[in-house]
Amino acid sequence: MKRRTMVNAGIIIVACLAAWTATDGARMDKERTGMVNKSTPILHVKSVEPSLRFWTERFGFHQTIEVPEGDHLGFAALENGTVEIMLQTYSGMQADPANPLAKAVEQGPSFLFMEVPDIKATELALKGAEIVQPIHETFYGSKEIVAREPGGHFVIFAQMPGH
Repeated sequence: MKRRTMVNAGIIIVACLAAWTATDGARMDKERTGMVNKSTPILHVKSVEPSLRFWTERFGFHQTIEVPEGDHLGFAALENGTVEIMLQTYSGMQADPANPLAKAVEQGPSFLFMEVPDIKATELALKGAEIVQPIHETFYGSKEIVAREPGGHFVIFAQMPGH
């Protein structure tokens, strides 16, 4: 009888440890999930204004922040709903030679992947822009078009399957 009680107690302890571990693991996963609130790409460009027009005129972004740099913009933040993009000049990033990123800034370009609801509407919005790859279907079933925005960065617009 004592042996059965010890076995049952052992099972209960293992079950409690498993439950505690699962609860603690879930809590840690939740904490890790909450460690990043938002991600915003910063596109470094020679000149902010052409890229600013690209995003506002073609895709309905609106400017939320601007920082002048002499007679032009040195920085601008844009948003469209939950999507945000920041633009900053190379010279603005390189203004402080002690900045550890000052040398890395011109190593780009960046590549942005953006899901869109209608690839044909995106193609129309890109009329006159530099198209690197016209609409094509990928091996994973999305329809994509690739453009280079005026700052030299590549934007992959993708309509995912089922949309």
